[in-house]
Amino acid sequence: MVLIHEKITALLDQRRLKKRDLARALGVSPQTATDICKGRSAITLPHLRNLVSFFEIRAEFWLDDDRLLPNEIDRVARRGAADALARTGLFDLEDPERLMQRLRSFVQQKRSDFLAAFPDLSAAERRLLGLAGNDGGVVGQIGSPGGGSIATDGGQG
Repeated sequence: MVLIHEKITALLDQRRLKKRDLARALGVSPQTATDICKGRSAITLPHLRNLVSFFEIRAEFWLDDDRLLPNEIDRVARRGAADALARTGLFDLEDPERLMQRLRSFVQQKRSDFLAAFPDLSAAERRLLGLAGNDGGVVGQIGSPGGGSIATDGGQG
């Protein structure tokens, strides 16, 4: 079992950072940062949020007790992305995946209107919302009198 303080120490070593850098990032004293690195001081939820932002590594990595060092999938895509996510309030939700499922379902029901209202969605945004691939073309769809369409691929399009 790998503990969070071991991960912190390994990442500090790997990135040639000092405990004072960690202290600044966590908003704690240098002594508290040392205690955290030695496992003598607890990691609070605000500390975890700051670890995500400071190391640019997703929260799931910090909670995984099987791995000491992160892999590429654990990295936050861009500097500031963790801060941006925190500002959305997603970190405060008990079940953010449930909210995303509901949003995807709603967007799928209103697909044409949504795509018309937001034609500049990036490919990543389309994937996240379940809109990737077939985005209103005629291949694989049958037109209906109401202007909507019915997917012929089992409703996944």
